[in-house]
Amino acid sequence: MKRFLWITDIHLNFVDQTGAAHFFAELAAVPADGILLSGDIAEAPDVGLYLALFDKVLGRPTYFVLGNHDYYGSRIENVRHQMKMVTNASPFIRYLPTLPYVALNGPGLSGTACVLGHDGWYDALYGDLNNSNFQMTDWHAIGEFREVNGSKATIAGLARKLAHEGVTSVHNSIKAAVRYHKHIIILTHYPPFLQSHIHEGRLGEQTVTPWFTSKMMGDMLLDASKAFPNVKFVVLAGHTHGKYDGKITNNLEVHVGAADYGHPVLQGLIDVP
Repeated sequence: MKRFLWITDIHLNFVDQTGAAHFFAELAAVPADGILLSGDIAEAPDVGLYLALFDKVLGRPTYFVLGNHDYYGSRIENVRHQMKMVTNASPFIRYLPTLPYVALNGPGLSGTACVLGHDGWYDALYGDLNNSNFQMTDWHAIGEFREVNGSKATIAGLARKLAHEGVTSVHNSIKAAVRYHKHIIILTHYPPFLQSHIHEGRLGEQTVTPWFTSKMMGDMLLDASKAFPNVKFVVLAGHTHGKYDGKITNNLEVHVGAADYGHPVLQGLIDVP
């Protein structure tokens, strides 16, 4: 049995130096084999610097995906390229979209548990898109969104393109992983099911929901759970800042982490066989 620390939406750019040091000390004090991080580490100018601290201070395998905040101040393509470089240069830091999957119980292909993942994206397929006036900072803080004309239709179109990329990546990784693994942990930033949507206390608000869930990812995961009934799928997500733990099918669990800006916390311990 191995144990991993799960963290999400830590937003370290909202934390002063003392607070960051305290948070890393808290993580270092918990015996674990590695770290699972489901996005919103910081913002584009400093996400690489904080990942370097995970490498230097903790020195444990750290498997991660990015959230929307991690792209603020840059372009998605540029930040993802940087994360690929970080993965190539570090013995510990692994940006999951650059890998099919990672076995968690050794360097070989076979074993019980593995981790895989992709940032994903919200896809505006749940909730009331037509009447939504909710504004995401993404749309003027991320280069690709600034370049569309700002209508709801073009924003939703770009979001769905990004969501589809994430779903395709996770789907392909699952197909590769199920040949060898019966326990699959999936990291993605955006909750894949409507029932896991709680955004800062607003449960199921229909005009907010389009920007906080990914129906595409949820549909694909449901299909995967049915196609591979002997595989256990555990999804770890964030983004909404509201806690949720749910069993979607007999072999599919979804966990969404709670978060508060300026107060990064350890979400929990994930034990894997």
